[in-house]
Amino acid sequence: MLTARLLLVRCCRLLRYRPQVRWFLLMLVISLPGALGAQARQSNELIKFRLRDGYLIIVQAMVNGTGPFSFLLDTGTTRTVIDTDLARQLQAPAIGEVAITTVLHMRQDKLVQLQDVRLGEASVSSLGAVVDKLARQKMLAPGIRGVLGEDFLSKFDILIDYKQHWLGFGGAPPAGERCRFETIGQYHGSPTTNRLLIAVEFMEVSEDKMQLQLDTGAKVPELFPASHDSLPSQPWGGSMATSSGTNGILINSHITIKIGTTMVLDQDVVRSRDGVAFDAVGLLPASIFHRIYISHSGGFVVLNPGE
Repeated sequence: MLTARLLLVRCCRLLRYRPQVRWFLLMLVISLPGALGAQARQSNELIKFRLRDGYLIIVQAMVNGTGPFSFLLDTGTTRTVIDTDLARQLQAPAIGEVAITTVLHMRQDKLVQLQDVRLGEASVSSLGAVVDKLARQKMLAPGIRGVLGEDFLSKFDILIDYKQHWLGFGGAPPAGERCRFETIGQYHGSPTTNRLLIAVEFMEVSEDKMQLQLDTGAKVPELFPASHDSLPSQPWGGSMATSSGTNGILINSHITIKIGTTMVLDQDVVRSRDGVAFDAVGLLPASIFHRIYISHSGGFVVLNPGE
């Protein structure tokens, strides 16, 4: 019986932002064995996606030869998730259980095996998936049946074009600066896998580089509490209300974010007051770039290629 430990954070915290409602979701896989034997079939094509609320990528995926089904594409989720109805419809065989930890409680969820998950001609066979109700994710994106995580995406090199709403698979890397990312993190001394951890500077706040998660599921740049030594000590101005009460989030405006030599100007950055179980000091939304190329095979990103 295969047992994995996954952490769900960002899932029980309500963020009201101009004045959008944001439920956070993230899963970290702690030392999950690679024995599931997933195999990828490469592709060289463009796939259209639907963009919800300016940042959430919704794609149409085929699962076990049926569908298409609406899935969120989320580089911040390490493991693919399907809802309970889809698992029942597919009669996906259980291959183990996972311990899911949220900020409120722990529970056991099923891990099932999917014969084939396909986006266009890009496919991964024998892919393990967590079964979850996805109630909070469906509040953000009604009608989705699952989340495609980095266990699927890491098999491909992908160009995301937020202006044209398409994904490009395969092909030669575009010209531009290559910014390295790490795929292995640490949580309480245990390794976390399927990560996109990238060094970021907040120019008006600190000259130190911070390791953030590059996340297509995040709406705004966010830093987590100062329990991490690398977080800046300067006071942050402004506040906003959250589900846990007023002043749950601090906000700083007009911040310049630097990754390599790329500057992203005039960003609002939020900082949580409450503790967050995570292997990075915060989140870097992919949607703050017009286009982004993610080379999983090379371990680098190209930000705004062609600009």
